[in-house]
Amino acid sequence: MSLGFAFLLGLVFCLEQRIWAKNGLLPQPSIWALPGTVIPQGSSVTIHCRGPPGVVRWQLLRIGTFISRYDRTSDGSEGVSTFSIQSVTYINAGIYYCIYWKKGVWSGRSDPLDLVVTGVYKDTPSLTALPDPNVTSGENVTLLCETSQYYEIFNLTKDGRNVSPQDFLRQDHNTFLISPVTLAHGGIYRCYGSSKIYPHSWSLPSNPVKLLVTDPPAPGNGHLPIVTGILAIVVLLLLFLLFLFYQCWHRVKHGNIDCETENQVKYKSSFPVMDFQEENQYDVLDDIQPEKDRQMAMQVPIVEDSQEVTYAQLHQETLRGNVDTLLSHTHEDSSGQPCVYATLNLS
Repeated sequence: MSLGFAFLLGLVFCLEQRIWAKNGLLPQPSIWALPGTVIPQGSSVTIHCRGPPGVVRWQLLRIGTFISRYDRTSDGSEGVSTFSIQSVTYINAGIYYCIYWKKGVWSGRSDPLDLVVTGVYKDTPSLTALPDPNVTSGENVTLLCETSQYYEIFNLTKDGRNVSPQDFLRQDHNTFLISPVTLAHGGIYRCYGSSKIYPHSWSLPSNPVKLLVTDPPAPGNGHLPIVTGILAIVVLLLLFLLFLFYQCWHRVKHGNIDCETENQVKYKSSFPVMDFQEENQYDVLDDIQPEKDRQMAMQVPIVEDSQEVTYAQLHQETLRGNVDTLLSHTHEDSSGQPCVYATLNLS
């Protein structure tokens, strides 16, 4: 069967199904494939057909290199029938439709399912995003697919699904122009090569290109990070200055008191003997002065070494009662007489 005859037969079949669908005899079935519609050669795929409950007879039509029909029967409880292909080849690539038989007639066909088989050609293309894969929404980006072999058709997938030509502004053989770019265009892209005779048989996949699309910055927000950074620096500087001010104020307020207290402690600790001796001396003088006219002045310097001697100045009137026999021949005014020094051993 020639390729032209196959397409002609498929066209007649589709026209027939469309007439049935327009008559509204039966609801249109739906079709989908798992794990997807782009299947590497040698992998498995399952095609699902769904119709109204009670359908027991299904038929899967494939239009490609050859026209094929696959019949299935089901219990009709769920109205779903599955067609599994364990290892796909280029023969399984093509356009699939689902129809079902009910009430003595065939239903209208489902929407087409384009099943693509990759790896039929062992060439690996190279994909590049120009000018850059990181773009802003509203800008333009071009995806360039290059190969070492010549292909009549270049195909593109996004996140493992075939991308339709309507998703691009223009395709010039191996270039795909996306203009303007939207957030929906973001994803992982790969390109493949194929021929016009077998458009569903593709080459090996190219390297993945991740297209990252971001929103344009809002007006007036371009300087926001800079202003925020400056404010943060100013706040930190003010906190640092306040800390230094507090340290200086604390030292000014408590520095003199601390110094005076420290000096007093050092002074008292350096002269413990003087404090003790001064108190004892005043107590002794109080004990030996029972009379008001008795005067005695004693000066005791601070001593730290037991080798030093202490001199005391004694008035003669104080000692007159005890030394009258010694001074009877020299009775004179005490104010004009010399001082008498005595050496006292304080140890």
